[in-house]
Amino acid sequence: MNTDHIISTEDKHNLLTGRIFMYVNRFLGQQFKANDITLTREQWTILVVLWKQDGVSQQAIADETGRDKPSTTRLLDNLEKEGYILRKPDAKDKRLNLICLTPKGKAIEKKIMKVANGTLDTITQGLTTAQLLTVKEVFATIYHNIDAHK
Repeated sequence: MNTDHIISTEDKHNLLTGRIFMYVNRFLGQQFKANDITLTREQWTILVVLWKQDGVSQQAIADETGRDKPSTTRLLDNLEKEGYILRKPDAKDKRLNLICLTPKGKAIEKKIMKVANGTLDTITQGLTTAQLLTVKEVFATIYHNIDAHK
């Protein structure tokens, strides 16, 4: 499908450069700061994985968040220093560490998710359910296209 006449080159470049994501990330960071949350968006995404399933491998976290191993390690190191997570040896495979939430990491979930969900409500204000489903489908197609060409 040739979209040259529908979407300008500038709009295509804005999509490719992630301009909207940059604005969303910045806004989420501002909302965290305004609510005395000292975590970064990147740290938050790690905790989201653990809130869904505590005690997973570093590789599982990297895969779920789309990060490489070195950046995942750095984020985990910082979360561990701040007391949100700890590493425990896997009982089945001593070469692996499982990443587990501490009581502090569990306790902040409600506060952070309230801010994150409020932020999502703010940035999607005025969009219909149909529009949100279209956005979801478009992103799924883009992700699929990227995966097909890796």
